[in-house]
Amino acid sequence: MSILEKYPENVPWDLNIDQSNNNSIKWILSKADIVYTFTRSRINNKYVYVQKNDGRRKAVKEYDARFTYQRLFDEGYSLAAFS
Repeated sequence: MSILEKYPENVPWDLNIDQSNNNSIKWILSKADIVYTFTRSRINNKYVYVQKNDGRRKAVKEYDARFTYQRLFDEGYSLAAFS
């Protein structure tokens, strides 16, 4: 029997912010010394860049980024945003 996850509907990059400013916003989830940064792609809005600490930035599909964000948030990571 598989467990189905609910589709995360409310992620920060869904906010109705002016699109020209939305591309420069970074959303940060942090817990202790671990930091994840989410940034929307400027080239294709179907992708979000995810970076862990000072590691390599990885482009993932927006759908997968939603689940990653929600899982981290549920694990107790705190959200911050800056542009």
